[in-house]
Amino acid sequence: MAKGKRRATGSGWRQVAPLIPVALFASAFTVSATDDPAVATASLEQGLSGGNSVVVPKQPISQPASVPQPGVVGPGVDPGEQPTQVVSGLSKNGIPNAALKAYSRAQQVLAQADPSCHLPWTLVAAIGRVESNHGRFGGNALNSQGVAVPGIFGPRLDGSSGMARISDTDAGAFDGDGAFDRAVGPMQFIPGTWRAMGVDGDGDGVRNPQDIDDAAMSTAVYLCSGKTDLSNASDLNAAVLRYNHSQAYVDLVVSIAKAYAGGSWIAVGNGTSGDDVDDAGQQIGGGDINAPSDKNLPKTIDLPTPPPTVVTTPTDERDDTRPTVVPTDRPTSKPTPGKPTSKPTPGKPTPTKPTSKPTTPTTTTPGVATLTTAVGLIVGTVGSTVGELQTATTYCQSEMAKVTITKPTQDQLQKCVTAYQTGGAKAVDQVIRNLLSLLGLLGVLGGGILGS
Repeated sequence: MAKGKRRATGSGWRQVAPLIPVALFASAFTVSATDDPAVATASLEQGLSGGNSVVVPKQPISQPASVPQPGVVGPGVDPGEQPTQVVSGLSKNGIPNAALKAYSRAQQVLAQADPSCHLPWTLVAAIGRVESNHGRFGGNALNSQGVAVPGIFGPRLDGSSGMARISDTDAGAFDGDGAFDRAVGPMQFIPGTWRAMGVDGDGDGVRNPQDIDDAAMSTAVYLCSGKTDLSNASDLNAAVLRYNHSQAYVDLVVSIAKAYAGGSWIAVGNGTSGDDVDDAGQQIGGGDINAPSDKNLPKTIDLPTPPPTVVTTPTDERDDTRPTVVPTDRPTSKPTPGKPTSKPTPGKPTPTKPTSKPTTPTTTTPGVATLTTAVGLIVGTVGSTVGELQTATTYCQSEMAKVTITKPTQDQLQKCVTAYQTGGAKAVDQVIRNLLSLLGLLGVLGGGILGS
């Protein structure tokens, strides 16, 4: 078939091209788990070729993989670009073939390492999109080995301009900065987190955060650490939130993953975005496209929609359990005890006797009188006195009793009292008419008692 040709599906555009089945790659991995919550891949120092394991911690990794950045949801998203714009542009933006292979491998390997995690390649891909636009942030491109060239480095995490403050954890080995950390690679790992759990995802004996194979597999291990089931909405939210402590980040990542699962993706060459992406329906230039076709990709796993959560952002990844703002149940100022400035003015009720007597009136808010009755609390209009409220209540009880409503509900009595205080006896008549109409009694009682 013609190189780079796309075919349309009902929900998006996908690249169709030959691929060496990724199952062959997955079979090269051995998989296991460890009880150590801090180290996910200690056995991978020499790569995967020597029978080493992709190790999934049995406790969730607590250190964030990346940190929020002021003004953007993630480095791969342009400042000011709305989430809806990001999602709607996924098909045209494209996924470089090297990244697509890495994401696909991650799902297949984790299906062996931790089948209960239910990791979809689309979730790893969504994080790659938000963190670095699949390795193309800052003019980078993925070379034939899947390494970002010249290299992706986040801003200095020195606490300035709203950034987190993370002192150097790698002696500059990964980020070239001996004083403070910088997030590195296509999945933007903090060096300290990478040192603890970075995975050699392609078996070349090197754990390189700039290598999309290593970075994607590490992201997969990170998300599945602990007893995580990504088909569960709360687990999904918690896993992505551990990766980056921003709910806006979680919401966008999940939206992108769902769009990818629905078919909103195409495979493109490994160059920078814009170099090898054309309009949907045409062909992609370049002869290096060798991306998975639909039948060679692992089966898509749909994701639930996680519940929204409010989370504060930690200032240091080594202190990530401490939020910058600690909520408290205590009020910021104590109420000052004091006596009311004015006492309620007592009033006399009309001579008409109510069918039931209200209890002793009370006030709760200055300017608003309240009255406790047998059916519940009745509230007067603003500015009315307790005496006026009691008069209105007595009148309403009397008028309702005339039409056999001897036990009105709190809502019925409240409507009547409010009508009396705002419109007088005529307003009460209308309220009672409406009530009788609802009760189906207007034709029987209304004409004789209320008149026409």
